[in-house]
Amino acid sequence: MAVASIDITIPVLNEERCLGRSVAALASRLDAECPYTWSITVVDNGSTDGTWAIAEAMAAENPRIRAIRLERRGRGRALKEAWSTSDADVVAYMDVDLSTGLESLRGLIDPLVDGTADVSIGSRLAQGAQIKRSARREVISRIYNLITRAVFRYSVLDAQCGFKAARGEVARSLIPLIEDDGWFFDTELIVLAWRRGLRINEVSVRWVEDNDSRVRIVRTATADLRGIWRLARDGRRQRSAAGGELPRGTVTQSPLSLGSWDAPIWDFDAFADGYVEAVNQSVSFTGRDSAFFARRKVEILEDLARRSVGELSRLSVLDVGCGTGTTDQFLVDHVGSLTGVDVSEEMLSLARENVADARYEWYDGEKLPFPDGSFDVSIAVCVLHHVPPSTRAKFVSELNRVTRNRGLIAIFEHNPLNPLTRHAVNSCELDDGVVLVHGRGAATLLREAGASDIDRSDYLFTPLGGLLGRSFDRALEWLPLGGQYIMAARARHP
Repeated sequence: MAVASIDITIPVLNEERCLGRSVAALASRLDAECPYTWSITVVDNGSTDGTWAIAEAMAAENPRIRAIRLERRGRGRALKEAWSTSDADVVAYMDVDLSTGLESLRGLIDPLVDGTADVSIGSRLAQGAQIKRSARREVISRIYNLITRAVFRYSVLDAQCGFKAARGEVARSLIPLIEDDGWFFDTELIVLAWRRGLRINEVSVRWVEDNDSRVRIVRTATADLRGIWRLARDGRRQRSAAGGELPRGTVTQSPLSLGSWDAPIWDFDAFADGYVEAVNQSVSFTGRDSAFFARRKVEILEDLARRSVGELSRLSVLDVGCGTGTTDQFLVDHVGSLTGVDVSEEMLSLARENVADARYEWYDGEKLPFPDGSFDVSIAVCVLHHVPPSTRAKFVSELNRVTRNRGLIAIFEHNPLNPLTRHAVNSCELDDGVVLVHGRGAATLLREAGASDIDRSDYLFTPLGGLLGRSFDRALEWLPLGGQYIMAARARHP
């Protein structure tokens, strides 16, 4: 399966001072860590110094760098040209001064690649952001964003941070609708995305003010206020024509991400002995342990199988990412046969000790060691968020491949929308640096893998056990706010 591609645009105007070293720093970071196919586009907005010569030289030396020359100025004009002529899966941009820390690239890009967001923006005002700038710019920024939130009725905290990205197809559909060619391009992009019901990811960033910035605060603020008036007027006309409210998007605020793309997410051997203890500690605030949550998953899987493929006791089941067998020790007596795989040999050794009646094999993280259609049911229990976003499509495709045609695929995952779940994940050292998977993202991965009849159910609305807890979950399974969710689908082969 093809690796996703990203194209990062850097608009420049008379930046010979820093262009070379900034692009070199960005390229070095991407080359060392980025799991995607990447490119950089430098757009010169009519520079009169040596900026264009530097851009041309870099493009001639590195095939991953593209240089575009425009005679007319304007950041919006530069981004329109670069994004509309790029065929990348994700297009992004950042300021040439690298005011925004490069460690935030992962939080900006990954949600677009894994299908959980349509537009992604950096935020200097979201919780956890680390900023250093003058009091004057701080006050102006906060007032501007208060005005935009009041006028456009969205929950975006920072519309003008020079650090944004979008899925390529989304950007190409919005660009013809954006009128502004200057700094207001950013706000207009967000408002149009919001009014079309798109998903906006706002990620906290580290940001340091550039004292040599080309931004003219008063002139820019005046132009922005004119843009706000124009968009508000257009919104009133659109609502009048539609006879009611316009669609509204969603905004998810993400914390400052300090993790790199090449974090050793798959290295669990060192955690094998302390795995259960670490999980128990992270969920201790619920008054339950990992065994309680494992039993609940088995109960849910039995109900799901009964409704879709038959009694679990007659079926062959594959547990991908089985760990030390925490779930398998409760599952094994309820299935026809059970096979577990994991990338950690140490965890597999413990699983064999804990669950004698199951079969365990090592898995290289790329291809499952079984022929097509080997199992009636394939499950992944809170594993997908440990898979790097760039390889999640391959992971889910393998689940579909080894499951028999019309067999059941069940992906259990933490729900990023539940604050208690986020607390548990943030408290667990095994989850350090992971990117949680939204339900829409998991559904997209299953659909792209070829699976059908995709359905989501939420559970763990309460730590109550027994019949009462199960009844509570069944009654609320339609509400996407449970502590965890299960995304179920039927495998489908050509």
